[in-house]
This record gives sequence, C-alpha cells and structure tokens, in this order.
Amino acid sequence: MKKTTLLLFFCMSLAAGLHAQEYQTAFGAKFYTGDGSVGGLNIRHSTAVHTALEGSLLFFRGGAGIEGLYEYQGPVSGVEGLQYFVGGGGLLGFGDVTTFALRLTGGIDYKFAEAPIDISIGLDPFFNISPSTGSSLTIGIGLRYVFK
Repeated sequence: MKKTTLLLFFCMSLAAGLHAQEYQTAFGAKFYTGDGSVGGLNIRHSTAVHTALEGSLLFFRGGAGIEGLYEYQGPVSGVEGLQYFVGGGGLLGFGDVTTFALRLTGGIDYKFAEAPIDISIGLDPFFNISPSTGSSLTIGIGLRYVFK
C-alpha cells in the first residue's frame, strides 16, 4: 500500500508542476494493480465538456475481458489540463467461467502540453456479481496517445 500511495503522490506532484491541455480521444494501455495483475488496450473519448466514455480490452491470467465505463470529468483549478473523473460501469470476463463485475472509478487525468501523451491514475473498486460475489480495490494506471 505504501508503494501505491507513493506512486499516487508522485503522479499528482508531477502533474502539478507541468502545463497541459484538454483532449478528445486517446488510445493506449491501462493496467490494474491489486488482487492479481490485469492490463490491456484502452480508449478514452470525451463525449462532452463534462462526460467521457472509456473502454478496455483486458487480459488476465486464464482469460480476457471487456470493460466499459461512463465518467463525469472536470478541470482541477490551478493546473491547466489536469482533470478529475468519477464514474462507473461493468466488466465482462471470459475464461474458465464467464464473469460479470460492476466497477466504480475515480481519479485524475493529465495531458502533457508539449507531447500527445495522456496519463491517468485512479482508485477502481470491482464488485463481482457472477459467478460468485466479492470485491477488490485496485489502482488503475493509464498511458495513452492523444489523437485530438
């Protein structure tokens, strides 16, 4: 947990010292740490000033999954291009069994001004619904290339 806290503090400090700009669509990778490693391809698209859709094709031990999220976003005052986001969605996993989980998300998203690079970090709890119930708290880290 100490490493996660230090990583979150580092990313927030880095973002506070840089200038950024907003973006509409970005594609790259997203990784989750916590109860096992999950990662894969990710796309994030702002649909309006305060809303975004995010989708991922995730890979994990013994299977793959599709994730979809709806997020509310807003600027963090004092740092151009730094935004907070909160939202939720679902995950459908395919492996030995088909699984379904609800997911919440909340964190920060930053677009570098001089490069088409976007980073994000968030707290992402999963709530397993099927085939068994349970929950886990993960940290989501995204690194994406900005198209526009």
